[in-house]
Amino acid sequence: MRNKYRPTLLLTSLCILFLSTAPSHAVPLSQLLYNINSLNISTTISHISNHNTLLAHQEKRQEYEQEEAQPDRQVYLSQLFLASQLSMDLEDILDSPDLDSCQMCHQSMRLAKTFALQAPDLVPGLLRELCLKYKFRRPDTCEGLWERLGPELIGIFSELNLDGSDGYYTCAYAFPGSCPLPVHQPNPITFPKPKPANAQQPPPSGETIQVLHFSDWHVDPLYQRGSEAKCSHNICCRDYGRFNDPGPIKKPASKWGESKCDTPIALGVSALEAIQKFVPEAAFGIFTGDIVSHDSWMITQKYVEDEETRSYELFKQYLQEIKLYVALGNHDSYPSDQAPGKERPNSYITHKWLYDHVADIWEKNNWITSVEADYAKSHNAMFMTRPMPGLKLITLNTDLYYVRNYFTMLDTEQDDPSGLFHDLILELQDSEDRGERVWIMGHMAPVARSLPRSSILFQRIVARYSPHVIAGLFFGHFHLDKFIVMHDPDLPQGEDSAVNVVYQGPSVTPNDRMNPGIRWYDVDAKTFSILDSHTAIADVMTHSTEWELNDQDPLWTHEYSAKALYADRTSPEGSNENPAASDPLSPQFWYSAVERMRHDRDLFKQYLEFQSKSSSEAKPCPKDSACERETLCQMQASTVIAAEACIEEEVAAHKHGKASKKASKKAPFGRTRAGREIILQEYDAQRGVMDGLAAMARIGIRRLERSKDEF
Repeated sequence: MRNKYRPTLLLTSLCILFLSTAPSHAVPLSQLLYNINSLNISTTISHISNHNTLLAHQEKRQEYEQEEAQPDRQVYLSQLFLASQLSMDLEDILDSPDLDSCQMCHQSMRLAKTFALQAPDLVPGLLRELCLKYKFRRPDTCEGLWERLGPELIGIFSELNLDGSDGYYTCAYAFPGSCPLPVHQPNPITFPKPKPANAQQPPPSGETIQVLHFSDWHVDPLYQRGSEAKCSHNICCRDYGRFNDPGPIKKPASKWGESKCDTPIALGVSALEAIQKFVPEAAFGIFTGDIVSHDSWMITQKYVEDEETRSYELFKQYLQEIKLYVALGNHDSYPSDQAPGKERPNSYITHKWLYDHVADIWEKNNWITSVEADYAKSHNAMFMTRPMPGLKLITLNTDLYYVRNYFTMLDTEQDDPSGLFHDLILELQDSEDRGERVWIMGHMAPVARSLPRSSILFQRIVARYSPHVIAGLFFGHFHLDKFIVMHDPDLPQGEDSAVNVVYQGPSVTPNDRMNPGIRWYDVDAKTFSILDSHTAIADVMTHSTEWELNDQDPLWTHEYSAKALYADRTSPEGSNENPAASDPLSPQFWYSAVERMRHDRDLFKQYLEFQSKSSSEAKPCPKDSACERETLCQMQASTVIAAEACIEEEVAAHKHGKASKKASKKAPFGRTRAGREIILQEYDAQRGVMDGLAAMARIGIRRLERSKDEF
């Protein structure tokens, strides 16, 4: 019987490999210029190529190349033969009863890489046809992703060690479920100095300042009022031309945003006006990334540059003298998600335009100094600054441990190939020696969608320098308003092991069925500990059409105070569970809140409501559901592995101790959890992985036998 997963595995295996040899001369899908002038916003689209234009251009380019190059007929026929042979070999691999999905992935990758090196001229068209035939993505998306990621993957794939851990990581993360996720246990960290005995955060000073936090702006200059808001594209509220969904518009896009759309410029301006309303005297602000819209298959380098330039100009216009400190998000690069570390200079130089671009803007806006800007240019746009005396702010480029950054599939046997955590330790040690507090900010906290090894390293570093040095951890990315308690891995998990808290900021974009939100903190002016967290929202999901019909601006309201909502009023005032007004929100405060949610359904429902910023379109999360278990686990999970292990334990407990059925090792694409630890050398022997020559020998015998039968 033919393997039912053959099309998916064939396609995914070929996609990443064939992209690796796509020509580097890209054809832009869109060129975008737009200007934002005060409240009068105009958007000018200089050129947006539609699908027909792109295909016509490619056909003419192919004709031109054929006329110029006149490839040797024998070489061309040889390449066609290789393509036919590749198809047969892949079918044999995918039909083999001797191979499981992981082995299929590895063998398919080896074959496809060989073909890509021998017949590169046939690769782009084959990739496009496969993507279209098996509907891996929409037709326009197939074209766009091939064009953008192809040049990037050339260098990445040429350096992958497919026989080592790089190959396992690539199969596990690029083709989810094909292979178990390798759990790379990092070596113990040798810190510059041991942690001081009885390290405690400093006592409250009684003085308070306010600090702004907003995230995930995702402004869409192509947002079109009245267009389809419930489309089949990744993002809606746009005119996609011939790729618009057929039939009448089901829901016209409102002026103020929709649940499956990025931020219209009008809503973005409204959010900045809300900042002026709620935190006009902020000591400073932080923005935890993602300026650019979600259309990663359409963007160009020019588009990214313009989005960032105009958005930062708008931030400066509304924040005036309030300094804003920025971390890059995964959508702030081109191509999206991709970021080589500074330890790979040949790759780094191809992305340096981005780091130079944003650092120059930040310096121009007087947000960072020239010295800090120079550092950012040579360190993936990361920098350290001191917003106030006694406080150091450290920014991270979290793409350096993001699983969708294909550069992280290289050098996977190393604990810290980019050097990010090495530099972080040195900065934290410097602050401990100086007796100053530290805030760490980035786009994505390394507790989800991150490499397990990076997640473990971050937990160890936070535990070493908490609670006396690190006063706060601030991230975004998931569009949710939430928090995560960080625990010391050397202690049994409980109240005493809680050492810090991740504050995950709400998004401005309403995408993912969320209302837009902004946040600010009441902060101790001397210790920089968080005294309270506040969120303000505009209920776009309920009132956008009403506001538009009545020609009204969005109404932004104060949604909740964390201290007022989560304090345990049954505990003595001044305790960790019920802190006084001048007391910080300690890790024990947040730990207590999570534990009470396990038994207090009303409190948990309130948390869920505020997580979506009171969205009427938020996904339901019923009692005893997988959603409930995952949400509770994630609030206490310091690492990717801890989150997955907690979820598995909760599932087992929910089934009254009966372990869930394990997927057969022969079942292709049986999903595995990140907590499953494997040792690569033992894995080959245990699973009977055939080496390349043995596999090819068996495949050749089967093909010969099949040919004889057909003859």
